[in-house]
Amino acid sequence: MKLSYSLLALLAFATSAYSQTALHPDDLPVVTVSPGVFLQELTGRSAALGAKTDQGSVALFRLEPGRASAWSHNKVGEESFFVLKGRGEVWLGNKAHAVRPGSFVLIPPSVVRSIRASKGEALEYYAITTPAWTKDDDILTTAPEGAPK
Repeated sequence: MKLSYSLLALLAFATSAYSQTALHPDDLPVVTVSPGVFLQELTGRSAALGAKTDQGSVALFRLEPGRASAWSHNKVGEESFFVLKGRGEVWLGNKAHAVRPGSFVLIPPSVVRSIRASKGEALEYYAITTPAWTKDDDILTTAPEGAPK
């Protein structure tokens, strides 16, 4: 699969001088966000020792077939999604954007969003947030008019 230079730079950031070793998701704990939605944090505020930083965060997400992330928006953080496997759609407000392996989505602060896996396959993607994700910055909300609940 072709990776964009932007993603390579962000992944290099995740294993920068702050890290004592190369990181791989197979070696990281899996966090259940909600039923069928899982993440593994490579770098960020609560990452493993040697990968902690407040500059940015990188997490690998896996959505089981037909599952979706919660509707939310960041107050300050800019977020990017880079799809590795599967198909689905990213909802930005009440507009859907189809995604597939190699898709990249930039989400400015305050934009209400949700990402959904197609019914027939799981969706895996990196979520990159700058500055690093915090619970206080991520605001849960309801689906906009015309968007799926």
